[in-house]
Amino acid sequence: MNRKRWLSRTLVLNGFLAILTCCVALAQDGPRRGTADIPFEFYIAGNKLPAGHYTLDVIAPTYVTIRSQDGKVQQDLYFLQSSVPTKNMPTQILFVARDNKYYLSEVWSWYGKSQLTSFNAKADEKTRAVPLKTVEKNVAKP
Repeated sequence: MNRKRWLSRTLVLNGFLAILTCCVALAQDGPRRGTADIPFEFYIAGNKLPAGHYTLDVIAPTYVTIRSQDGKVQQDLYFLQSSVPTKNMPTQILFVARDNKYYLSEVWSWYGKSQLTSFNAKADEKTRAVPLKTVEKNVAKP
């Protein structure tokens, strides 16, 4: 009976430590915004977006909004994280060329590699990368 109690307490403590570790990792204050100059028109979930300057705002690691510089175009994006961040990983947006059109497929960012849930790329398809530039937070100066 004593061994079962010890095992139960150990499992609860390990679960608590795992949750605490995840909370600390998610609470890290990384960049929440990036910009990209996309030189071609592209598609997201069947919606055609024009070439131009775009801002990506991270609401959560799996939920991002993309907005054109003039504010006329905005789209919500839902992602599945496919890889954790690695040291010196380029921050970029990947587009897949399919039927002479570009489709937003992945975002490589400070959160790792994320696959857009509404698009599945095939292994043999050509991709085109567009750099994603981090936008620093505006901090009030005293």
